[in-house]
Amino acid sequence: MAAQTKVLPICTVQHDFQDVVKDVADGLVPEDTFWVSCYKFGEPSIHGKAVATLDEQDRNLIRYEGREGIRFKDEGGYSVACPALGIQNARVIVPSGTYPNPPDTRKQSQITAFDVSPDGSQFATGFHDGSLYIRPTASPSALPTAYSKPHLSTVTSLQFFPSSRVVLTAGADFSLSILPADPPASTPYTTAKVSPARTLRGHTRAITSTAIIARGRNVLSGSKDGTVRLWDVPSGSQIRTLAAGSNHFVPVLALSSCENWQAPEKSGDAQDGSDGLDPREVETSDKVVFCALQDGTFELFDLRTKRAAFRSSAALNGARSALQALAYSSAHNLLATGSASGLTSIYDVRSLEAGPALTFRRNEAPIENLSFVDLSSAGFNLSSSPSGGSTKVESSGVGLAVATEDGLPYVAALRLPEVEVYGELVGTDCDAVRYVRAVGRNVWTAADDGVVRRFSPS
Repeated sequence: MAAQTKVLPICTVQHDFQDVVKDVADGLVPEDTFWVSCYKFGEPSIHGKAVATLDEQDRNLIRYEGREGIRFKDEGGYSVACPALGIQNARVIVPSGTYPNPPDTRKQSQITAFDVSPDGSQFATGFHDGSLYIRPTASPSALPTAYSKPHLSTVTSLQFFPSSRVVLTAGADFSLSILPADPPASTPYTTAKVSPARTLRGHTRAITSTAIIARGRNVLSGSKDGTVRLWDVPSGSQIRTLAAGSNHFVPVLALSSCENWQAPEKSGDAQDGSDGLDPREVETSDKVVFCALQDGTFELFDLRTKRAAFRSSAALNGARSALQALAYSSAHNLLATGSASGLTSIYDVRSLEAGPALTFRRNEAPIENLSFVDLSSAGFNLSSSPSGGSTKVESSGVGLAVATEDGLPYVAALRLPEVEVYGELVGTDCDAVRYVRAVGRNVWTAADDGVVRRFSPS
């Protein structure tokens, strides 16, 4: 039985409200206003204003007055309240760093692929013309360290290897490439033009997603041709092709690979010799891969047997829409899926047959990307919860960052079967947010305005 869909509220603030506040703080104007809007699916929206005023006694203090149905506070962090929609002190998390596209990409401003290295030292952005840039995270104004054009058309996926020094790319030109991503040996430096160390070909339609197994000797790719392919990086050869959608070649829109949480079958249970690993396979025998499919289902493949181990039902709450985002948390045994109709579902992978343990939405905007967040880490200090805010759900420490086409990304706090909004990630001006990554203490987003934003919600 499908879980009842929970509806979460939305709070959004004028994207440049901090500039408004700065003008007041600098004494350029005695007071100024910015808009604040609150929404809840199926209910009337509230469009209010916040007035920022410089305190007459303490010239370092900005006072806020909410009007037209909203309240706005700054008590060690911004928060919004909207009593009419039951919103109490929702966090508003502003970017701690913004990284506009390099000047050379002005004609290709929309970011089509994005990833942050595991060590947090650099990130990569891809574009429609098949090019990509690798940039250091230390400074938003720093030159890109590397440039490459490994694809003939849109870069659709970027993923750093665990070493943070190699990047796996995929494109709409049906190919994948392996690129070096070593940072400059010294400064100052010039942007290096790098060429692929390997190019992998075999798909017959655009590649949509990739996954790296263990240290990266083998990689996976999912495509609109309805296949998941396992590759040997050193030789650049294909090891195996898996047909998605119960062998019906349903287009694959997202992948996530992880260790198998279940005890493996006895080797004699495998059929057709599928239990025999190819000599080119390294550390695949204990791995599985989840695939989000265009028909609204997801499928689980066991990489040891090369067979489908599970496929979800085709419809959820009567809705049938493509699953285009997927994330897995090994620490909590949770799988998250995001649909083109705005639904996010959370599964306990130990009981997939039971269906989603939690389903929620904010509106009907497509879910573009998902990333689990450790809310108990130092970067997400729960003790800094705004006054009056709930910590009932947040106490679990499990968060999910959600990127959406409506440009209203957020972090949800999970404690199954409950969920609430942990914080709104503000800063975009109605531009779709296509990617979200949680690395260390930071959450990163990449949007259609060509800007990468770093959030450090401490």
